[in-house]
Amino acid sequence: MKITLKEKIEMCEEHIIKGKSLSHVSEMYDGYNIGNLKYIINLYKRHGKKVFLNKEIKVYKRDSKLLAISRVNRGESIRSVALDLGLTDPTILGDWLKLYRTKGEAAVKDTYSRKSYLLKHERAKEIVDQTLLEENERLKAEIEYLKKSRSLTRNLEGVTSKEKAEIVTSLRTNYPLSVLLEISNMASSVYYYHASEYKKKANKYAEIETEIDYLYLKKHKKRIGYNRVYIELKKLNYVIGKNKVLELMRNKGYTNKKTKKWRKYNSYVGDLGFTRPNHMNRDFHTLAPYQKAGTDITMFRTKEGPVYLSPIIDFDSREVLAYTAGTNAKMTKITKMLELLKKHHSIRVKGMMIQSMSRKGNCLDNSPTENFFGRMKEEMWHGHEEEYKKPKDLIKAIDEYIDYYNNVRLVTKHKMSPIEYRNNMI
Repeated sequence: MKITLKEKIEMCEEHIIKGKSLSHVSEMYDGYNIGNLKYIINLYKRHGKKVFLNKEIKVYKRDSKLLAISRVNRGESIRSVALDLGLTDPTILGDWLKLYRTKGEAAVKDTYSRKSYLLKHERAKEIVDQTLLEENERLKAEIEYLKKSRSLTRNLEGVTSKEKAEIVTSLRTNYPLSVLLEISNMASSVYYYHASEYKKKANKYAEIETEIDYLYLKKHKKRIGYNRVYIELKKLNYVIGKNKVLELMRNKGYTNKKTKKWRKYNSYVGDLGFTRPNHMNRDFHTLAPYQKAGTDITMFRTKEGPVYLSPIIDFDSREVLAYTAGTNAKMTKITKMLELLKKHHSIRVKGMMIQSMSRKGNCLDNSPTENFFGRMKEEMWHGHEEEYKKPKDLIKAIDEYIDYYNNVRLVTKHKMSPIEYRNNMI
C-alpha cells in the first residue's frame, strides 16, 4: 500500500514514543512491510521528523549521488548509505545506481524538485531542448570515438572488439554508455566481457605490488634487490616469476643502483709481529654453523671522525656472531669482541677455536668477511653518508643494521635469515 510521509511520521511515533511493537504498528497500517518500517524508524531516529517534511524543496547534487554510488560499489548496503543521506525511500538510491550502471557516469545529474505544472508551450520547449542536448552529446561522442578508433586501426579489418571496449571505457565518464555502445555497434554483453577481462589484467599484480612496496620500503628500507624480494614473495605463497618481480620493481624505480665512492686503500704496512699458519687457505666450505668464521676491521668516515667496525662472521649461516664499533681500532676492541663471542656462543665455540691468518693486504683470503663489508656499505652507507653527522649517529645505525641483517634479511642460498637458519640447523 502507498504510505504518505505524514503516515510515516505517525508510524515512527507509534513505535518510538508510544512503545508499540513493530508487528503491532505494521498491523495498524494494513500489514506494512516490517523491513521498510525498520528503515523509516531508523531514519526518524537518525535525522528526526524534519527528514519527512518539505520534500518538494529537496535537491540531490551529482557529486553526492556519485559518492553514494561509489560507497555501494565498494560493498556497503544500499539501505545503510540511503540512511546516511536521509533518503525517505532507499529505492531512490537504487534508481541512481541503476542509471549509473546502464548509462554511465555522465547520465548522473543533479535532481531538483518537480514543478507542480508547466504550460503547454513550456513543456514543448523543454522536450525540444532536451532532444537537442541529447543529439549534441551523441555527435560529440561519435566524433571522439572516431578519433580514437582511427588511431588504433592498423589493417583493413578495422578496430577489434577488444579495442572498441577500451575506447568505450575511456569515454564512459563523459558520455552515456548506451550511446557509446550504439556508436561502436557493440553488444553490451561483449563490452562487459572485455571490460571485466581488462580489469582482471590491470589488477592482477595490484596485491603483489602492495606487498613489494612493504617489503622494499618498510621492512628492508630499500636495502634489498629483486632476488630477495622474489624469495620473500614465494615464502608468502604468491605465484609470480623472478623476472616479473624485476619488471615490477624496475617500473617503480626500485632497482636503481647507488654510485659507490671508491678510494685507493692498502692495508699493508710491512712485516709486523708474527703470523699464524693459513689453515683456511680460501676453503670457506662448511656443513653447519660454527665450523668456520672470519673477522676483520673496516672504517667509515664521518665529518667528525672515523668509525671502526670489527665483526666475526659465521661462514655457514652468515650470521654476525659478535662485533664492536667505535671511534678507534685499538686492540681492546678486538678483545671485547672475542669476549662477546664467548658470552653469547660459548657452548658452541669453546675448545674449537683454531686460528688461521691470511696474507696481509689480500682481501680474497677473507672474502666472506669482505663481502659482508661490501654488502653492508652498499645497503646503509653509500648514498647516505650525509645522514651521519657524528660518529655516535653512525654507530647507532650500525647496531640497527646488524640486528636487521641477523634477524630479517634473507641469505639467498638459505632463503631465510642467518639466525633463522642457525636455529633450524642446531
